[in-house]
Amino acid sequence: MDWIFLLLGSVCFVEIFIRLNSLSHINSLGNILNRVTRVIRSSRISDHWKERVLPRYSLALFKQSLLIFAVLVASFIIFPVLGLVSELLNGQFIALTTSALGIAASTCIALTYATLRSKASKDSDAYSFGSKVLHHISLGAPFVGEALFDLEKSLYASKSPEVSADKHVFVCGLARAGTTVLMRKLYESEQFCSLTYRDMPFVLAPNLWRRSSKHFWKSKETQERAHGDGLMVNYDSPEALEEVFWKTQCGSDYIKEGCLVPMSAGEEVLQDFRTYVSLVMRENTDKRYLSKNNNNILRLRSIIEAFPHATILIPFRKPEQQAYSLLHQHQRFTELHSTDHFARKYMAWLVHHEFGADHRPFRFEESEPQAGDPAQLEYWLNTWVNTYTSILDHLPPQALLVCYETLCSESEMVWKNLAERIDVVPDKGGLTFSGSFHEINHSAPTDLLERANKLYSHMLSRAIGNGPDFS
Repeated sequence: MDWIFLLLGSVCFVEIFIRLNSLSHINSLGNILNRVTRVIRSSRISDHWKERVLPRYSLALFKQSLLIFAVLVASFIIFPVLGLVSELLNGQFIALTTSALGIAASTCIALTYATLRSKASKDSDAYSFGSKVLHHISLGAPFVGEALFDLEKSLYASKSPEVSADKHVFVCGLARAGTTVLMRKLYESEQFCSLTYRDMPFVLAPNLWRRSSKHFWKSKETQERAHGDGLMVNYDSPEALEEVFWKTQCGSDYIKEGCLVPMSAGEEVLQDFRTYVSLVMRENTDKRYLSKNNNNILRLRSIIEAFPHATILIPFRKPEQQAYSLLHQHQRFTELHSTDHFARKYMAWLVHHEFGADHRPFRFEESEPQAGDPAQLEYWLNTWVNTYTSILDHLPPQALLVCYETLCSESEMVWKNLAERIDVVPDKGGLTFSGSFHEINHSAPTDLLERANKLYSHMLSRAIGNGPDFS
């Protein structure tokens, strides 16, 4: 009886929490905190004005916090009611709900119910209210991810394949160099297994999530992704989701307030990463793991330590063209994030800080000068030079440079060389590599352009299909 009450209480909690519009109240609190932070940090606002406006913000924070507290109390009210009923029936409901087992069980029940409720919704929006709640719970709270990963390991790790000696492929680099289309082309070969949008939001429990949600899967027509670059996606499209693992395991090592820095994973984390990859591949033992994660340039050595026989593909593009594309995407996503706060949080949860309102540049050396203005092409050219200079300095033997221009102009030749190196079947059709050329009306220092083009030429001479080792 007490277990039935626990099930009922967990379901009621979710329903009350959702119907009281809790997420909007939490977002309102976050918006107030952001405004307070901006006021405090601003050097353009006088101390006198800060003294006048901060008490008002404090009052707004107090009222909003009180409202959220009231919502939580209302959501939990069902539990003492059920406890009273249980006591009248000589049950032990209160003891059960306050035990470690009861807390874990009620959490799992609530998450599962919220998931099923969201999946069963007729709302055509990919991110309905229920879906946003799930993303907040699973991605916004690190301890939830840790708990889910531990549960996933306990249920499935012993039944997963040994993958440490396999020839997996990791695609990474500075954004806007063709990493996504290269990964998608490899995925078309049907020789690889990868995380897809269906694994969201419980990325760290892929098997548990698939088993719980597969009966509620929806089909979705392909649509252009938010970048507006012509790449079409649906629920079954592979995507860069594994960064959730790194963020959960060692986020503080490389995610800093204003930048992302290089990291080196310890053996315990590397073993967990091997386990995670094996869990993703559990139902595809005849395939290899395929990853596209630009942040892996911060941990190239760690990737190879985890999988010594893997290949790392690092695409690059003409510096001025890639820098312009980064500038354009930064402007596009900054505008999007000004109106869509969930989109900003979504990118932050996945550590996608390449551009947008929460942009955090790679910073490879402590002595590296502070970044300039992301609204200028010069900023992104500096980013290009610093990123690829660092990549070359830390390039492991298992890494291959891929020039996107050559991949587009000499697709057959480059793809043949690439396929031989990573042991994939010949081209099966589908995606094609097509270059794009932007007319650039932004200026940049001549010496910076010369440095970037000199580095590009050097990388081109070492790229697959061009250098003497790869022809």
